[in-house]
Amino acid sequence: MIHRRQLSPVAPRADVDGLLYLLRDNLRRADAFITTAEEQIERSWGGGEDQGGDDSGDDGVLRRRNQAAKLAVRAGNYTGEEIAAEIATRQWGA
Repeated sequence: MIHRRQLSPVAPRADVDGLLYLLRDNLRRADAFITTAEEQIERSWGGGEDQGGDDSGDDGVLRRRNQAAKLAVRAGNYTGEEIAAEIATRQWGA
């Protein structure tokens, strides 16, 4: 049986600060999930040692997809931080 953790729900009528907090929190969780999955995959493949550099098979595809997912989540988190900084700048400048 697979137990899946739920992402944080969005509160009705949440303000921008609350929504940004939820965005960053959910992206951090997703990053942690991906990192854990990556570690488990590496262990199941024999400790994560490079097996000759051939990245063309199913293992290589899975590694590339996992890396792409990790980068996308981290980019999303960075964007959330940039949005929060821009909003803070505008609030102080207003």
